[in-house]
Amino acid sequence: MQNQTASLPVSDTESSARSAGRPRSEASRLAILDATRRLMTHTSVRDLSIEAIAKKAGVGKTTIYRWWPNKVAVVIEAFAEQLDMHMLTAGNETPSENLARQLDRLMRQLRGRNGKIIADLLAEAQSDAKVLEQFNQFYMQSRRNAFGQTILNGQKSGEFSEALNTEMAVDMILGPIFMRLMRQEAGLDEAFAAEYPVMAIHALSA
Repeated sequence: MQNQTASLPVSDTESSARSAGRPRSEASRLAILDATRRLMTHTSVRDLSIEAIAKKAGVGKTTIYRWWPNKVAVVIEAFAEQLDMHMLTAGNETPSENLARQLDRLMRQLRGRNGKIIADLLAEAQSDAKVLEQFNQFYMQSRRNAFGQTILNGQKSGEFSEALNTEMAVDMILGPIFMRLMRQEAGLDEAFAAEYPVMAIHALSA
């Protein structure tokens, strides 16, 4: 059957996404991101304010607004850096093994407070197209690209079905994870985390 894979778009870098302006001070940038992470340990995305971030970081509000369009963009950058996937395949790892490792790492990252913050961002994005765009650009797209590349590698090696549409396959394996994250009932518990990678690999291999 003809391969229906489609190449995944490469997300824009943060520098190209922001409007041109004064170069950012690395010390101030790190202070702002650290302050945001500290505040988010006891504050929801909805209740967070630029004023609180600026005060905690010891900078002016104008400094933050010069580099980020809103508080959501600051939160996304702060936690996207912390939750870096580091998904490059190591050694002789097969695509199936790589996918299982990627899924395990993602689910571990989405447990606890970090998962609550991502869930808050997703909730905010449902009613704000700009927030959704920022979330996709700075957090979701890099993860989609990483999983998509692993699926393509698996198709080339014969481990995964050649009939797969790559983007749909990525949706298929990420959808249940983020759905359970938003439900927060059973969540990403140990039983799901142990069983799900096996089921995902089986589905891609069918």
